[in-house]
Parts: sequence; structure tokens; C-alpha cells
Amino acid sequence: MTLKEMTLTADTKDPRINVRREGAGPALVLIHGGMGSWNHWIRNIEALAPYFNVHAIDLPGYGESPPVDRDMSGDDFKDLVCRAIDGVVGERTPFRLAGFSFGGALSSHIAARMGARVKSLTLIGASGFGRAKGAKPLNTRSYKDLGEDQAKLRDIVRGNLLAFMLNDTADDHAVDCHAANVKRTRFDSRKVSDVDSQRFDLTKIQCPLQIIWGEDDITARPSVAERVAICRAAVPELRFDLVKGAAHWTMYDSATAINELMLDFIPRSDD
Repeated sequence: MTLKEMTLTADTKDPRINVRREGAGPALVLIHGGMGSWNHWIRNIEALAPYFNVHAIDLPGYGESPPVDRDMSGDDFKDLVCRAIDGVVGERTPFRLAGFSFGGALSSHIAARMGARVKSLTLIGASGFGRAKGAKPLNTRSYKDLGEDQAKLRDIVRGNLLAFMLNDTADDHAVDCHAANVKRTRFDSRKVSDVDSQRFDLTKIQCPLQIIWGEDDITARPSVAERVAICRAAVPELRFDLVKGAAHWTMYDSATAINELMLDFIPRSDD
């Protein structure tokens, strides 16, 4: 896939963030997950760009965006991201919003805070439901103390992708994306992801809500059904889509399905 990649420094003094822009039309902001970057959406941008001005951002402290204070609180990080979004789309500009995993928890907060400016909200494998009691840790390996051993890094990345992000195969492209992301992660997403925030933020949004989970997403603890119920209690009229045969990173391993679901839901007009 080829993208006309353009690096944008957001027009704000604090924070500056990296953005990949593609397409024309109404604004659509894509927010990646933990240990991620704009490339979490690498298989979706091209499909969305004919209909929207797509802004796939690197969150502060991720990807090519400048670092943040490692001691920054989750609430302060949310404030920073809201300011960054204003810098990307403009302080009064309406936009559509989609967030994956950690980005889903952030996106619900952004939508709650920015009110009618957000025209639709799509959450994919979202976090922000607190820690499930008694849940076993994911079967992943640590990235600590790797030094410059690139072969070991790639081996761990591939194993971790197969542990929960993807079903069946982790191709070299997926490994390349995540190996680069791991090395550029400078904020602990758990400060946001592990907080029980969705049930509160979603009651405050003023736009249509779409929630998507992969059928085999083991991060949805204790179950996808329970997380859907929490969302539905806050927004009874939400749209729920289950992607069969998909794990957590559905935008990559089930890109065609995700692109179709998003295009079917996201409004193409600000009216």
C-alpha cells in the first residue's frame, strides 16, 4: 500500500504532534492504541480517504511525536490530547472520531468533552473499563532490557502480536510496524486504559456511537458481551458490530470488514 504521507506539526505551542493526513472532505481523526502510532491504521487510511480528510495522529509520547513527562498522570495526558486535537483540526471545526484500544478510552473522553463538535464516535476494541477482577495476565513477554538486539525484539514482537493482537499469523509488515512502535513508546497507556472511565464518559457524548470488537479479542475482559452491556447502558441506541474470526487489532487482520463497517456508519456531512 502506498500513502501520500505528510508530516504535520500541529499549529499549537503545546503540544506538537505528528499527523499523517490523506484525502479531502469532512475531518476524521484516528487515534491509535497503546505501544502504537498512526500505523495502527495502515490498512484503513486509503479506504477512508476518498470520503474524509483523514488525520491519523501519533499521540504525544508515541511514534514521531515529541516525548512527554513519563510521570504525567492519565488526566493530564487526556488534557494534552484534547489540546492536540484542536491543533490538528482547528478549535471550532467539527470532526468524526475513531479510537482503537487505549485510543478508544481517549476518544470517549474527547467526545464527552468536545460535545457537538464530534459528529460520530467509533470505538474499536476499546479499553477504559477498569481491570477485570481475577483476570489472568496476557501471555506476553516484556520488552525491557533488550538493548540493541533487533532480532530478539522482532521475536518478542511477533510472539506478542500472536498472543492477543492478531489471529493465526503475524506477517513481517505487522512486526515491522510494532517493532518501530515499541521503541518509540514514552508514555504508559495503562494510566488511561486501566481506569473505569467508559461508563461515565459515554453518558456525556452527543453523537452517534459505534462499537466494534473482534470475536476473539481476549482483551475484552471478562467478555465482549459484558463490555457491550456497559456501553449500551450509557448509550442504548448504539451500533454494535462483531467481527468474526478477528482478535484485538481488527483494523489490520480484518481490514476489509472494518473499512466497510466504518464507511457504513460515519456521517459524510456535518448536517
